[in-house]
Amino acid sequence: MLSADDRVLERFECPLVTRGMEYQARELERLVNEGKLTGTILPVEQTVAIMETLDEVRRQIGLRYPDE
Repeated sequence: MLSADDRVLERFECPLVTRGMEYQARELERLVNEGKLTGTILPVEQTVAIMETLDEVRRQIGLRYPDE
């Protein structure tokens, strides 16, 4: 059994070079290539509901974007 002094700490650094939306972009590309308007991972209705929730959160905290 290892004691705290016997453990080896390894550091792995992987700098992020994207904004984290590459998965959404890949899925959209797949759907477009297949001639589809919506996917099964997140239906359009659920996407709209999420956006409405985010709009309400922004309204409640007073966040406005410059072009609004």
